[in-house]
Parts: sequence; structure tokens; C-alpha cells
Amino acid sequence: MIAWQLCKALRRMYTSSSELQYITELGGQQLLPVFNGSLPVSERLQLLRDKARAWSTFDVHSSESISIPLQFRRRTKVSVVNGHACFWKPTMHSGSIFPIVPKPLQQTIERDFSPDSLCSIPKQRQSDFDVLNVLMDPVQNLLAIVYATVVRDGGLVYDEAYYIDLVALDGDCTHPQAAGRTLFLSDLPKRKNFVTKSTKIEGFGRHVALRLFDDQLCIPSFTSRWWLHIWDWQHSTTSKCILSGPIVDPDFNEIDICFLGNDRFLVVNDDLKLYSIEDMSHQPRLLACFLLPASVVNLRCLTPTDDIASNSQPSQATWVSDPKHRLISLVTWNSELYFIISTRIFFEPDFVNSERTKIPWESWGPSNAHVVPHRFSCKLSVSGSRALYAFASGVELNDGLIVTEYRIHLMDFSPSAVKRHHEQGLGRMVNKPSNVENVKTDECITTSMPTLPSGVDGNLKNGQRFAMNIISEAFVENANATAVDAPPEFDEWALSGLTKEKCASRIKESTFSMECAIHTV
Repeated sequence: MIAWQLCKALRRMYTSSSELQYITELGGQQLLPVFNGSLPVSERLQLLRDKARAWSTFDVHSSESISIPLQFRRRTKVSVVNGHACFWKPTMHSGSIFPIVPKPLQQTIERDFSPDSLCSIPKQRQSDFDVLNVLMDPVQNLLAIVYATVVRDGGLVYDEAYYIDLVALDGDCTHPQAAGRTLFLSDLPKRKNFVTKSTKIEGFGRHVALRLFDDQLCIPSFTSRWWLHIWDWQHSTTSKCILSGPIVDPDFNEIDICFLGNDRFLVVNDDLKLYSIEDMSHQPRLLACFLLPASVVNLRCLTPTDDIASNSQPSQATWVSDPKHRLISLVTWNSELYFIISTRIFFEPDFVNSERTKIPWESWGPSNAHVVPHRFSCKLSVSGSRALYAFASGVELNDGLIVTEYRIHLMDFSPSAVKRHHEQGLGRMVNKPSNVENVKTDECITTSMPTLPSGVDGNLKNGQRFAMNIISEAFVENANATAVDAPPEFDEWALSGLTKEKCASRIKESTFSMECAIHTV
């Protein structure tokens, strides 16, 4: 009786407290609260519940077209961050940002700008610098511009020094939270004929990271190197948090970076090296090296879209994704594969604090990753614990223009969604192992991270390989069993009694098999 009365009192307390419900709902969606005091808790709770319901009621047949300005439709770096489309076209020295899916109570930013005109280089040297890259972060109202002063020697141009200017994205002034307008690089080689082959700039909270490749003219490629500088841009304009390493083959040996919160990040190449940046006064500390399947090389990181709901002040937020419970996506063009990886593995004490510096793929990968094919027409995006996979399903001519029709497949990898499936029967869960083939080596990569898909799947329209099998008359009835009208999760192989070989649906009992890949639909 006492226990029943206690439970009743606790339930009454819960239902009468919006703040307690808000915290509980945040935990269920694996988000972190950011209390700023300007938005009532009841409104935050309603926004959060609407966010959860929007996923289960998503209509894959409903869409809205966003018009891209003509000058940014080709040879343009494009990103989508916090409901904004960001464009930068180096050849035209121009950038643009505008809202596409603004969130409730969110301040939006819309402007065209020239990064060159915002650099703080002295007027007398305006003709002796090149803008190398830009970072647009509407969440923090930050525009970071990477540029280099150059030395001109006849018809050749060499880099001299590098800088990053921190500007308010909605204006031209120095960012109000920056330690200074310009970040300075140190410890770069003082060598003649130094040329930057490529750059990448990433930001997360108070950190900004810049990766540089050098390219030595008239010197063998094995002398080339990469550098990574990380700043706490709100507290210092210089950096001692620096990594570097050799590049054996600059044309194929890519180095990428990905933040996992304010205290660690990944260096992505043929493996995933996890570093700590808790102490910014020293070089990053290596925590672990997560190995990938032997046949997977030259990975690139696709930066996840920030899952943040902002209020009327762009630097304040209502909630933010927990870095320990979100997804990152990696792509390898060489093997034509996308990797969707849960970040929780990079916070597991058994791996991060163990004495094993190198962790085999078999120990961590299959249960914490999901792999899908990457083709020229396929696109993958992740946000929080959800992923959207789009692939071309058809091409048609419309008024002389080639129009590609895409199909989308949505996947929810959050443990809370899996829990709701087990407890309430919500959604369709896929937790059996799936195999994807590395097209370069014919190796099968098996993963089994549970997901709740939502969307439309196709059989031969999803860009995967398939097999054409010719069988003898004795197996006709078995083959007919594979053509029944069954739901996507139904295993037709078990019904047919035929034997599957490898990854491309080859039938062991067939007298002739031909492995194929779709070229045009």
C-alpha cells in the first residue's frame, strides 16, 4: 500500500513538472539540455515531443524543392548546417547562405558575401593573398576564412604564411566571442617553393581545426606532409595543439578530421585514430586506433549536420546532440562504400582506456557500424542518431533537361528507438547481419548494428549489384518461390530452399550465373 502511494505521488510530481518531463524526454532522445532561461520549459518540451513524432509520421512522398542560385550549381562547395544552405565558389570569390528549413524560434541568416573582402590583410598587400577555404557555422554566427599570403616568382606562386579570420556570419565585424579577429599558424616549415595542395577547416563549439597538405615542387612526393592545427578560438589566437605526418602518395593518401565533442576528435585515413584535446597546451594525445577491414582504404569523413534547435539568439540553444550518442559517416570512393558508425564506441572505457592501441575491426566494427553501397548517384547524410540514404531510381527528359528521380531510405539507429520497438512494438526493426561487397576486392563486409528503417526500398533500384542465374528445370518451383509478394524483411531464400553464394545473390544450384551492376535505369 505504501509503495503504491509512493508511486502515485511520484507520478503526480512527474505530470505536474514540465521541467522533469523535459529532462526525461531529453534523456530518451539522447540529447543534452542547454538552459538559457529565455524560452519557457513547457515550450521546449513541446518542441522536443514534436521532434520525436515528426520522425514516426514522416511522409517520404512529400517534398519541397529549394532553388539553388544559378552561379552556385557547379564547382561549388555546398553544406547544410542547422537548417541553412551554405555555398562557397572559389573561382568566383563569392559565398552565400540562406535558410531552407528554419526551426521554430530560430534566428535565420541570409546574405551574399565575398570572403576576399573580409580578410584583414593590409590594403597594400591585397593582390598578394589567396582565400583557400571557408567555414560557415550559423549556430554560432561564425564565418571563418582561411587565406595565405603568397610570393610571386615570375609565373609561379608560392605560399608564405597562413591565417584564419573570424567574422560574424551576419555582418562584417570580428566575431564578438573570438579572442581576436585573426588566428595564427605556427611550426610550419620555412621552405622555399611551399604550395598548399588542399585544406579543410572544421569547427565544433569553441574549437576550430585546420588541415593542410603541402606539395613540394620539383621534389619527390614522399617528402610531402600534412599538418593539423586546433585552436580554442574563444580564448587564444595561437595554437600549440598540432599534429603532422608524412604523405606517401598525395594523390590517393587523404587525411580527414572529425570532432567528437569538445574533448576528442578522429583523424581519418586507412584507420580511425582517436585523439584527446583536453589539454590544448600540448600536442593531442593518442587514445586508440580503430582498424578497418583490410580492403578499405582512403576514407573521407562526411561531417554530420548539427542537430541543434536555436532560439532567438543564434549563440544559444535549447538542446544539442550528445556527442556520445550520435552518428558519423565515412565514405571510401575506392571501394564504393559508405560507413555509418555510432560514436558511442569512441567513448567505451574498454577500448579507449585499454592497453591495446590498435583495435581490430572484428572487435568493434560489426556491432557499431552499418555499411551501404556508394555509387556516383548515391547520397548519405546523418544527423544525431538518424541517417538518410538517397539513390537514383530513374532518369527522364523534361523539356530537354535530364531529370533524375531519387528514392530515399531513412534509418533510426538510436537505442531509444530500438527500446520503443521492443516495449511498444513501434516501427520495424532490422537487426540481422547484412552483407555489402567491396567492389574492388569482392570481400564481404558484415555489419549488424540495429536500425529502424522508415521509407521505401527497391530491389534493383538501390544501386547494389545483383546476379542473373540460369537454373535447370528441376529447380523451377524453388525459383518461383523467390518471386512472391513479400514484405522487405521477409527472407525469400529460406522459402526457396536454394543456396546463396557470396554477396551478389548468386545461386549455388544454377548452371550459369552472371554478376551485374546497374548502369542506367
